[in-house]
Amino acid sequence: MANRIPLVVVSSELLIKELPATDDLDLANSSIRNVTTANVTTINTSTLTGTTLSITTGGTESIRITNTSNVGIGTTTPSSKLHIVGSTTLQEILERANVSATAMSTNNTVDILECAVHLYTVNSSANSTLNIRGNSTVTLNSIMSVNQALTLAFVVTNGATAYKVSNVHLDGANTTIRWSGGSSPTACSNSTEAYAFTIIKIGAAAQYTLLGSKTSFS
Repeated sequence: MANRIPLVVVSSELLIKELPATDDLDLANSSIRNVTTANVTTINTSTLTGTTLSITTGGTESIRITNTSNVGIGTTTPSSKLHIVGSTTLQEILERANVSATAMSTNNTVDILECAVHLYTVNSSANSTLNIRGNSTVTLNSIMSVNQALTLAFVVTNGATAYKVSNVHLDGANTTIRWSGGSSPTACSNSTEAYAFTIIKIGAAAQYTLLGSKTSFS
């Protein structure tokens, strides 16, 4: 265990001098205030059970990191790895895609925690029932709260024989698809078929509204 040393702040300087590499600055039940410039390489709260790290600006908490590594901006109760309350400006987003050199077949599984864009590059071999879940150990129901929504793209390749997504299961349960245009779309041959599914959780007991659409590219 590193040494525990008393902290003395000289009011005329208002500076915390550099500590030896083997020493800790013990800030349990304390806070750092009125810091204009700070160079901190590591803040370790591992010895404080259930603690959170918060950054306050102008008397208002701006950022909070919980002991479960959730980061909140504009909220003191972040419920995900990055939880932002308020408007956000982003210059660029690069989204991960799962590109699979396989064919859409009778049953296909989409793990939404892996990514939200899935592309199958080999000609489809059958109409498919698509099962959307969190992953093999995490349910979609457990990662979505009521009044939350997510959208995913499922893109398949059709050769001379056209196949389509005919059913969607959420966590293994058959779910009615409300198709754009009011009816299930027709599959097209010799094309790339892009399905977009928007899942809206409307009830705590795994109740969803599922919206679907398809666009053909050739």
